[in-house]
Amino acid sequence: MSKEIEISNEEITELETNSSSIDMEGEVCPYPQIIAREELKKIEPGGIVIIKTDHVMATKAVPQSVIEEISKYGIWKSGAGQYKIVLWKKSK
Repeated sequence: MSKEIEISNEEITELETNSSSIDMEGEVCPYPQIIAREELKKIEPGGIVIIKTDHVMATKAVPQSVIEEISKYGIWKSGAGQYKIVLWKKSK
């Protein structure tokens, strides 16, 4: 079972340099889930996908929709209504 981890400002900056990042601001469910699933298929096992969103419902819906493909996930919150959903693809 994947578990949610906390992500600090410093960690999100580092994670963004080594990941596939998709800007989904302004988009609502189910579009972020669809894009997350497609992006996870493109990356290598152990890779990271970051979904940037301003849709709070996506912070729960996206990880739930890809729970079988990820080993863990984290949610970074800006405090200004912006979120980054970090998904770690399972290693083989």
